[in-house]
Amino acid sequence: MENHQSSQIRTLTYVENEDHPVFGTLVEQILHLLNSKLIFSDIIIHQNSPLMLRQPKGLVAVTDSPITKEELEEFFEVIEPDWAERISDRAFDRSIDLHTARIRANCFTFQGKKRLGCVVRRFPREPLPLNQLGLRAAEQDFALLTSGLVLIIGDTCQGKSTTIASMIDQINKTRSGHIITIEDPVETLIPQRKCIITQREVGFDGDVESYYLGALDALRERPDVIVIGEIRDAQTAQEALALAESGPLVLATLHARSTELGLQKMLRLLGNSDAQAQALASALRGVLCQALLPSVGGERYYLATECLSSNPEVVRMIESGKVAEVRSLMDGGTGKFNAGCHSMNTALVNLLREKKISVEDARNATTDRIGFADACYSGMLDAA
Repeated sequence: MENHQSSQIRTLTYVENEDHPVFGTLVEQILHLLNSKLIFSDIIIHQNSPLMLRQPKGLVAVTDSPITKEELEEFFEVIEPDWAERISDRAFDRSIDLHTARIRANCFTFQGKKRLGCVVRRFPREPLPLNQLGLRAAEQDFALLTSGLVLIIGDTCQGKSTTIASMIDQINKTRSGHIITIEDPVETLIPQRKCIITQREVGFDGDVESYYLGALDALRERPDVIVIGEIRDAQTAQEALALAESGPLVLATLHARSTELGLQKMLRLLGNSDAQAQALASALRGVLCQALLPSVGGERYYLATECLSSNPEVVRMIESGKVAEVRSLMDGGTGKFNAGCHSMNTALVNLLREKKISVEDARNATTDRIGFADACYSGMLDAA
């Protein structure tokens, strides 16, 4: 590790790393970690530093042995034969099946191209069952829809892709049709069950150059379900809405901190016109905002969500551009019961009462800090 003697990053014990093969190839070391019982989301690899794992409570070094430039170059050869040309321009992503594991590797240079680095994320070989993610029944019911737009929102690395993969595989198990995904890159491979699955990769050497062009192509490919990996720009937002209006079910992810911020971002990308607000209100079936929180012991993650399911009140709010009002609706502040709607604070309070997460992590994850503080001061968390 760089300046290892001054590093404060903990190193796994001999027992924890399960006889990690220090002298094996980098591929062998990565495979050992991917098939181990260790809980982590990413492997972070820097030339001249030990392998690092991103665990629920932070980073940990696997061993004290640094990874050499030659080892990284050998690994890059496995995932991308033209890696040297690609990496000279910028970082690149590759999703591949690495023997018994499915991974995405982001490869890059740093310190003026003097050193190589890589971040490896693992994915399940097949989508996880929808009922095992920790979603409520109303959230799982989004997979029963046959038309309209569902937005899955949240910060990066909050499990949005995992949720969408599980939703489309649930559809895949229960009805016949054509599912098209547009991803950058293709992550979890969806097996063919009752549906035909077309997974298209975005990139200049992929299947399509952009999310927008993939969405534009999709309507001519007779889809029943379309997944847009990320709405990043106005063109993609407009095409996602147009697709939802034309008949298929559209599932799309959007980076946003909360439900109302996600809706505000979507309206801004659509142009903030009254006509587009009305179109979004009509096409939208729901918004699922999610966050992954480390457990108190740091041995796993818990999923917390807030959900907005469309109803006449939601339609009115979006049509009028008053999307900030959905917060009160999800909190039950309107005095009405809104089926399929709940706030992130409701989920966080439940996890705190069950002593599964810490107050500090809950405070960092909340989409409504004032409401969360009120919940704390009102004694709702006395049992936490």
